[in-house]
Amino acid sequence: MIKLKENDAVGPYRVQYHIKEGIYGGTYRVRNEEGKPFIMKFFVLDLIPEKLLVDGNVREIQFSRKLQHDNVISYVDDGIVEVGGEKCAYLITNYFIGSLLSEVVQSEGTLPLDVAKGIIIGVLKGIDYLHEELSLNHNDLTPRNVLLDKTGEDTYVPRIIDMGHLCATVGGSAPFPVLDLTPAFCAPETFTGFYDRWGDAFSSMAVFYYMLCGKTPWPCVIPENASFQERKALTRQARRNDLDIQALKDKGVPDDIIQIIADGLSLDTTKRASVRSLLKGLLGEAYTPKSDHSGRAKAEVERKEDNPEKAAMSANVEIKKATGGGFNDVAGMESLKAELTNRVIWILRDREKAKKYRLMPPNGMILYGPPGCGKTFFAQKFAEESQFNFILVNGSDLGSIYVHGTQGKIADLFKEAAKKAPSIICFDEFDSFVPSRGSEAASHRPEEVNEFLGQLNNCSEKGIFVIGTTNRLDMIDHAILRKGRMDLHIEIPAPDARTRSLIFKIHLKDRPLDANIDYDELADKTENYAASDIAFIVNDAAMNAALADKDISQEHLLNAIKCTRSSLGGPAVERKKIGY
Repeated sequence: MIKLKENDAVGPYRVQYHIKEGIYGGTYRVRNEEGKPFIMKFFVLDLIPEKLLVDGNVREIQFSRKLQHDNVISYVDDGIVEVGGEKCAYLITNYFIGSLLSEVVQSEGTLPLDVAKGIIIGVLKGIDYLHEELSLNHNDLTPRNVLLDKTGEDTYVPRIIDMGHLCATVGGSAPFPVLDLTPAFCAPETFTGFYDRWGDAFSSMAVFYYMLCGKTPWPCVIPENASFQERKALTRQARRNDLDIQALKDKGVPDDIIQIIADGLSLDTTKRASVRSLLKGLLGEAYTPKSDHSGRAKAEVERKEDNPEKAAMSANVEIKKATGGGFNDVAGMESLKAELTNRVIWILRDREKAKKYRLMPPNGMILYGPPGCGKTFFAQKFAEESQFNFILVNGSDLGSIYVHGTQGKIADLFKEAAKKAPSIICFDEFDSFVPSRGSEAASHRPEEVNEFLGQLNNCSEKGIFVIGTTNRLDMIDHAILRKGRMDLHIEIPAPDARTRSLIFKIHLKDRPLDANIDYDELADKTENYAASDIAFIVNDAAMNAALADKDISQEHLLNAIKCTRSSLGGPAVERKKIGY
C-alpha cells in the first residue's frame, strides 16, 4: 500500500499530512499551488475491485463530480497520476475546519435538543439533495461521516462526508465494500443486501437518537475484535427489543419529535417515513409519516421481469463455465485432489458409466478450516478442474426485503443450476446461510434453513454439486451435515512446509527475481502462516523491490515476513515504518 509523505506531489497538489488509512489508499490534507487547503482521497487503482470502477476510474470519483451542496462535502477536482510506479487516482474536495459529529458527542456526552435538531435538519437537507437531485443514496450515514463546521458558540453547519458507498437503489450484491459499515446505524434491510433511500432515512434518525441520548438505538455490547457478521448478528438480536422511547423522554424531547424519530426508525420498511417527510416534520411543516413505497416494489418487479430466470435471486450471481488452471494452480494437497477427482469429478463427467455401475456422486462437501487458508480458492479450482458451470454465492446475494423472499431466491438458485447441469454451487461462509436452528443467528430465519434442507436432498441426481466453505463448522445446522446432503467434510488446514514453499513459487512466478531465492528457508520462516499471508508477503516484498528498482531478493522476502503477523496467531512481529 502506498502511503504519501509530507510535501509529496500529486498532480498540482502537495501533501501536508495523512488523515486516515483507507481500504484502497488513504485520505490526506493537501494544498494547491496558491497554498489553499483541500481534502484529498487517494486510490491505488490496482487494488480496487472491478465492480468499484466506472470507465476505468473510481466510481466514487465519478459520482462525486456532481456534488455541490452546503451540507455535502463538495467536489473540487480529480485526476490520475503515477506514484511509485503505480497508477493512482485522486479526488479533491473542499476543506472545512471542524470536528466529526462522533467526536463531539463523545466529548459532550449528549447534545441539547436545539443543537441536535439543527444538525439533523442540515443532514436531512444534504441527504434529500442526494436523493432528489442526483438520484443517489449515501448508504453509510453515521456520526463519523458528518463533519461539523462550527460557525458560532453552539451553531454548526453539518457536512456529509465519505462518499465511498454512494449508489442508486440496489438489491443483491452491493457495488461497494460492506465490511466497513456500522450495523448499529444501518437499516435492517441492508443486512440482506437492499440499499435505497429509506435506508438513509433510518440512518439519519439513528444519528439523531445518538446525539440526543449518547447511545445508538437498540445498543448492544460488541466485542472489539468482532467480525462484521458477528456485529450484524448482535445488532439484529438487540432489535428484537422495543426502541427505548423513555431515554428520549428523559432528555426532555417533546412527543411530536419522538414520534418523528420513531417513524424514521421503523423496522418495517413499508411503514418508515421518508427523508423528505422527516425533514418537513422537523421544520414544523405539515408532517405525514406515510411514505410512498410503490417505487421500491415496482423496481423489484421490473428486475424480475427483466430476467425471469434470475428473478428470485436478484443476486448478481453469474452461472458460467469455470475456466482456468484447475488443480495445477493449487499448491500441495495431492491426496485430496486425487480423491476428489476419483470420487466426484469423473462420476459427474461420465454419467453413463456411473449409471451402469449405479454410482452416485456425493451431494456436496464442506471445506472447513482457519480463515485465509484457501478454502474458497480451492473450491474455484475444483470447479475449473471439472470444467462444469460454476456459481459462487456470498451472504448478501440471497437477501430480500420481503417476508419469505429469500426462500424463493434459494429455490430459484437451485432450479437454475439444475437447468445448466452439471453445475457447482459454492456458498462462501456457509455457516451464515445455514446456522444451527435454535441459535440466535438462526432465530430470524428458520424458514431459510428449512429451504436449504429441502433443496440439498439428493441434488446430485439433478447434476448439482454443492460446496460450502466455513471456518465455523460447529455453527452449521447438524441436519445439513448428515449423509445425503453435505456428504464430504474436508479440512483445509494451514499449509505445511512443502505447501508453503510451493505457494511462494506460485506467487513469485513471472516476477523479476534474484537468482538466489531459498524457498525452503521461506517456508521455514512462515510456519503457521495462511496462504493469504504468504500472498501478502510476496506482494509486500515486490512493492519494496519495485520502489528500489531492484529484483525481488531473499532479503526483501525475509523482511516482509518479519513485518507480517500470521493471521492464524503467532508471536508479535517487528513493526516497519510505513512510507518510502
